[in-house]
Amino acid sequence: MKKQLIFLAISLLWGMNVMSQQATWVFLSDKGECVAERLAEPEAFLSPAAIAARQAKGLQIDASDLPVFDAYVEELKIHSYQVLSTSKWLNAVAVQLPAECLEEVEALDFVIGTRPIQTLVQSRATPAIDEGPITPAYPRYVEEGIDYGEALLQNEMLTIPELHAKGYTGKGVTIALLDAGFDGADTIDVFDSIWADKRVLATYDFVGNKENVFGHDAHGTQVMSTIGANIPGEMVGTAPHATFVLCRTEEAGREYRQEEHNWVRAIEFVDSIGVDVVHSSLGYSEFDDSGEDYTYEDMNGNTAVTTRAADYAASKGIIVTTSAGNEGYGSWKHITAPCDADSVLCIGSTNKYGKRSGFSSIGPSADGRVKPDVMAMGSRTTVASPRNYITHSDGTSFSGPLMGGFVACLRQAHPERSNMDIIQAVILSGDQFHEPNAEYGYGIPSATLADSILRHVEDMDKFTPPVRKKISRPVASAKPKAKQKKLVVFSDNPQSALVLEKGVLTVKTSSTIRKIEIMRGNQKVILNPKHTQLMGSSSIMKVDFLEKGDYYLKIKTANYQENVKFSL
Repeated sequence: MKKQLIFLAISLLWGMNVMSQQATWVFLSDKGECVAERLAEPEAFLSPAAIAARQAKGLQIDASDLPVFDAYVEELKIHSYQVLSTSKWLNAVAVQLPAECLEEVEALDFVIGTRPIQTLVQSRATPAIDEGPITPAYPRYVEEGIDYGEALLQNEMLTIPELHAKGYTGKGVTIALLDAGFDGADTIDVFDSIWADKRVLATYDFVGNKENVFGHDAHGTQVMSTIGANIPGEMVGTAPHATFVLCRTEEAGREYRQEEHNWVRAIEFVDSIGVDVVHSSLGYSEFDDSGEDYTYEDMNGNTAVTTRAADYAASKGIIVTTSAGNEGYGSWKHITAPCDADSVLCIGSTNKYGKRSGFSSIGPSADGRVKPDVMAMGSRTTVASPRNYITHSDGTSFSGPLMGGFVACLRQAHPERSNMDIIQAVILSGDQFHEPNAEYGYGIPSATLADSILRHVEDMDKFTPPVRKKISRPVASAKPKAKQKKLVVFSDNPQSALVLEKGVLTVKTSSTIRKIEIMRGNQKVILNPKHTQLMGSSSIMKVDFLEKGDYYLKIKTANYQENVKFSL
């Protein structure tokens, strides 16, 4: 089926990565000459939709909307510095240059500072091994309204069906997704209605600098399905009638040197075409060069480049939702940028009972603010596979976009309210609003309560919501531990051989490995796919990021299954 896409022209300065040089942000002093005159012609740098959105929200078009001053960029080129891209919000130019040229650059009269462009090692919430098509384990219908199929639990936890029943399904709201790729999103059945209705407004690959994003990685496809899937009886997302802009900002298969500035380029682009919501399931904390890592102290809402860009987007009226990260089992533990931004909605993960997933990153922000803000179901979340079936996956990557669809429905219902009003209403609706903490934030929100608050409360700061009954959070069983351990049977003489050396766990089996998982207690540890190699009867996993302690492997091969203990 031929897809008709509206591709908007993107003027992006770009060059090839030169490994001997250093990618560097060059921050500029101002936006150059004739600022007032240039602001008087906003159609030169913003789309009609973006201008209309600013006017509808009562927002001024200001100097931060202007592109970087061309004369400054040309001056950098004259000095033979390779320009990669520009950022209007940061008022910066990304360049490749030898380290010995830094002082020369900083001496230019329009330059106020420089900073290395940092590179994500991998902090994004990643999908578990594909379980294949799933068999329904609970009713796939509701008595009235939409048949959510396998997505019923994750929608019901947020009271999304009640909002949909009022007609608020994200219609007329544009959601931008910033991710690693959307393999299969142009062909699988759950998105048929999106393509039939021409609800993909634009696509762009900021890694490869091309329009096609339908390859490379399926992570974005799974993320998108939690929002936009629409096959009643099989899977329906939280905003099935929304419009989408799809941006590839990350090279998922290897450590790549420009992810941070690709993310900034993408969020500025989607603002320029007038989107309403941005969701990103990517997080930034650790980088290729450990000397450039962010520290927990940097998660203060003002330091990370992506955090600053996310707050700029919020200042333009965009609702920004981000996944908290899967650092719960690692040494980092805390949320990652841009989740520390004070104007974004940061989402952690629970299981179907409302209990925090062990992998879900915790707060607070380094300056003491409550983070994550809210929680949604990220353990065994129903997602669509690029192979065209419905499956389950784990990670805050999937709890996050559930909330992206949630706020899109609220935006449709309340076009007159500000983005920050909507975020505040979501927080006020949390089932732990009166007792927030570092694990759950303000808890699991209610779409129906948030909708009611937006309808009836003018001044959010003066409103105290009623105490909600918490979504069930089962406590540890009082049964003796010895009895609990009988639930997991370990092999006394494992058929699988384990070798742990220098932070790498190698597993060798006697037959083809079908599935292998690292467990800690009853919680599955989420691994980055690029840190895992599955090769027939052997597997190699990088585990140096895990805390010291006792773990076990759940191994399923073509001929046997077993649980094998190991310790770090």
